[in-house]
Amino acid sequence: MMNAIKHIIFDLGQVFIKVDVNAFAKNFVAEFGIDPAELSNDGYDGIHKEFMLGKITGEEFHRMTCEHFNHIVPFDKFKTIWESMLVGEVAGTAEIVDRLLRQNYSLALLSNTDPWHYEYSLKNIPILHRIDKNFLSYELKMEKPNAEIFSAAARDLHAEPGQCLFIDDLHPNIEGARTANLKAIQFTDAKQLRHDLTKFGINV
Repeated sequence: MMNAIKHIIFDLGQVFIKVDVNAFAKNFVAEFGIDPAELSNDGYDGIHKEFMLGKITGEEFHRMTCEHFNHIVPFDKFKTIWESMLVGEVAGTAEIVDRLLRQNYSLALLSNTDPWHYEYSLKNIPILHRIDKNFLSYELKMEKPNAEIFSAAARDLHAEPGQCLFIDDLHPNIEGARTANLKAIQFTDAKQLRHDLTKFGINV
């Protein structure tokens, strides 16, 4: 018999807040005066990953980025450019969360994110303050789609994996959750999410 869903765990980017990597890249490349290809090279990806995994501070991330590209950008301006990746609320998700809360579901957030993006999201997406638990890569020092981050979330919630339903826009993360025996829905938009929730007996 399928375990009843007690805990619903949401991703952050593209589920609550829109992410426009192209807009960010345009701003970043213009400020640093680099070829766009340099933004995705292995060396810089490594620096960003350290920030996302909580291995370096925001100040260190700024300094290491400026050193990597041999160009100094003032800290506040750099942070603003980094936050320009986030471009508004995903329509309909907050309403679904509100209805789930009314039905007394336990809600959590599980995201590969960094402190700046998370804090920006909190300021701009009020419903996030009503979510019970946050499982953030920079705090846990691990990331999706590693199955261990999903297992850690279930343990923290004192739940069996099958009692947890994970919602994310990226297929590899959905597969990671399923590897850890969580239920999962790949998010496209709020209308599709409402439809898919009904397959688990959840009506919003």
